[in-house]
Formats: sequence, structure tokens, C-alpha cells
Amino acid sequence: MNKAECEMSGRDPRTSHIRGGSMAKHRFSCVQRYALWRAYDGRCFYCEEPLAFQDMTVDHIIPEYLSEHPEKLRRLRQDYEIDVNHPGFQINDFTNWVPAHPHKCNARKGSMIFPKRMTLLLLQEVQRHLGRVQREVEMLYRTRTQARHLGLLGVAIEKRQLSVKDVREFIEKVEREQHADEPLVLTFSLTVEELLESNSLPDGVPHEYPYLCDWLELDLVKYLRSIITTPFHYTQPSERWGDGLSVRMVFPDLNATQFENFDLPWWNILEATSFWEVFGERYVEAFPDPPKKEYFGELEPT
Repeated sequence: MNKAECEMSGRDPRTSHIRGGSMAKHRFSCVQRYALWRAYDGRCFYCEEPLAFQDMTVDHIIPEYLSEHPEKLRRLRQDYEIDVNHPGFQINDFTNWVPAHPHKCNARKGSMIFPKRMTLLLLQEVQRHLGRVQREVEMLYRTRTQARHLGLLGVAIEKRQLSVKDVREFIEKVEREQHADEPLVLTFSLTVEELLESNSLPDGVPHEYPYLCDWLELDLVKYLRSIITTPFHYTQPSERWGDGLSVRMVFPDLNATQFENFDLPWWNILEATSFWEVFGERYVEAFPDPPKKEYFGELEPT
């Protein structure tokens, strides 16, 4: 453990190599120590009482000094059936490290080798925590890398080598490229008052607003079916605000050339963009099981 790591842990760098009456060879990084502390919920492995991070020491279930006595270590591994019960075990590895209080637990244990049954039970408990330890390590390295990149970006903005606008535009460009395969979303819109004044509706179409909206939506669905051979469906219920109507649909497997002949007089295509740009998430995540109906509502297709 280097001086900076010792200062962070609250231990004296001049005596940090002395532990349990033996010489500790492995120098634990702060990432290793913090990952262990987090994975064991900030508690001592032996007494299970709360353990402050700055007080924590890392103990070896099977004493570290055995790494300097390969024959003794080989016999212990064989007699205790370590490799049978815990494949991949290493003296200096998370498979053998646990967080412990420095005095009442770690120093008291010292270089003691526990009996076989107890050792195997302790190693089994360590194995149970390995997945969480590894996740903590990965998160810490990822966070450290992220902090470095964000720091460099902040410096570039502060020195006016980049503007916030430049960063936003670049991020938007990268996101668009990353989601270029997202399906097309179309927003159809009309103004009811203009539609009624145009006298272009067929005879018998109801003019009362809610019923007219139902008819218009179903008519749109029928028309789209006639020109599109691939599935489509609403992304949300239509928007009805008294004098207008808006319908938004997604077309997961659309051949865009099929829309070249779109010609439904009272509907306008207000917007055509990718699903991700509209909703900020991937289509497959928003609709893992796409609706079997094209639209929402009580009307049945005919």
C-alpha cells in the first residue's frame, strides 16, 4: 500500500506492511479495498459488526505467508481439498480476501490456519460475495474513467476550446448515428373546423366531434392498410383538443417508398422522425410485445 493509499485508509504508512504478526506482501489498491468494503455492506467478515472504511484491513482466510512456502501451501490445498471445492482459488485474490477490523478480528487471527471444515465454510461465504465484489470493481473503474473524460471536457469548455453548443450538437449527432436503425414515427394531424368547412367528407359521416374523430381515425387506419404491407400501430392514444386531432404511429418495418403515394385529403403528415428522437428510448424496449391492433380505442377494424 503506497503512502497516498495509507493516508486514505487512516493507517500509518511506516507500519502498514505489518499485519497479524506476519509480513503482508500484497499492496491493496484503494479500488480493491473499497470494492470489498461495499460488497460486504461495510461490515467485518468475522464479527459482522459495522466497519468504517478508514479502519478496515483486508485479511487472508488462508494466510498470505504460505505463498512463500509453496510445499506447505500445496499440502494444505490438497489436504483441505481447496481446488475441488473452490476452483480458481488464489492466495492473493478476491477468492481469499475479506474485510476485517484491524485489532479485535484481524490481528487476533494473525497467521492462524483454521481447521479444514471452518476454512471451507469461510471460503464458501467468500465465494458467495464474489459476484458483487466484481461488479463493485467494474463500477469503480468505470466511474474513474468517466470522471477523467468529463474532467477533460470541462477543461476544454472552460478554456473555450469547445462551447456548450458544440458539445450538445456533437452529442445529438452521435446519438442520431447510434439510433439510425430506429423505426419511423409519423404524426398525422388535421383541423376539424377546416375539414367541416371544406365539405369534403362523404355523406353520412357524423359531425359531432367525438364521433367524427372516431370515424377519421378508423378511416386513416383503413387507408394505411391499403398502401402499406408491413405492421404499424399507435404509440399512444390520439390527441383530441376540441378543434383538432393528432395521431402518432410507428412503422417498425416500413418500406419508405410505400408512403410516396400517400394521398388522404384531410390528413397532413405533421412530423416524420425516428422513434428514438421522439421518445428518447429504443423501440424494442418501449414495445417488447407490439400491440396486435393498429390503434387504441373501442372501434374494431373492418
